[in-house]
Amino acid sequence: MEFSKIQSLLSVLLFLSTIFVQHFATVHSIKVNYGTIRNTLPPPAQVAQFFKDKTTIDRIKIFDVNLDILRTFVGTGIFVAVTVPNGEIPNLVNIKYARRWAGNNIKPFYPQTKINYILVGNEVLHWDLKI
Repeated sequence: MEFSKIQSLLSVLLFLSTIFVQHFATVHSIKVNYGTIRNTLPPPAQVAQFFKDKTTIDRIKIFDVNLDILRTFVGTGIFVAVTVPNGEIPNLVNIKYARRWAGNNIKPFYPQTKINYILVGNEVLHWDLKI
């Protein structure tokens, strides 16, 4: 390919990337992961109140189905993404089990808690799976 064609192609790519960056550079929401393993955070009610009153955080992700956290975010307007623990993944193949899981862990809180995603697994390691 001759130099002028390469230069033209690069100009077009630069222009398109500039448009892309400008279009997607606006932040519409802020999400945080709310981990509870180390147990070093304040109680869920205090965290929810802090997020609501003192920040622009409007979305959180929890790494399990922590009923205290789900209960705490009722009526806050903050969206919550819930993660199905890795150990539950094989059981979810059974539709009856999956419905029961959702009925026990999601339904009691939805829509008062704005659960916007149900994520399946956390850092699932594929190399040990027998497919």
